[in-house]
Amino acid sequence: MGVIVVKRRLCRNCGQEMKKELLPEEVRFFCMQCDGYTPYDELDMEPFCPVCHEKLQFCAKCSSAFFCNKCNGIVSRKKIFWKGK
Repeated sequence: MGVIVVKRRLCRNCGQEMKKELLPEEVRFFCMQCDGYTPYDELDMEPFCPVCHEKLQFCAKCSSAFFCNKCNGIVSRKKIFWKGK
């Protein structure tokens, strides 16, 4: 297991994460909160546990989840707390 840093795209207007849209000719990012293609910032973010607030590790064993050493369990991607690096 190793620590992971992920580039997150956050809307400049509302701070929510942008939704990635794959089109044949390009990739665009849409803000669901603002309901539009708003300007955004790309930030390096690290995943933290929503329960104990410890930094999570990427689970290399299953290659699709995050693991909290303190809580000793897998953390759902939807519940992760992201902090800027």
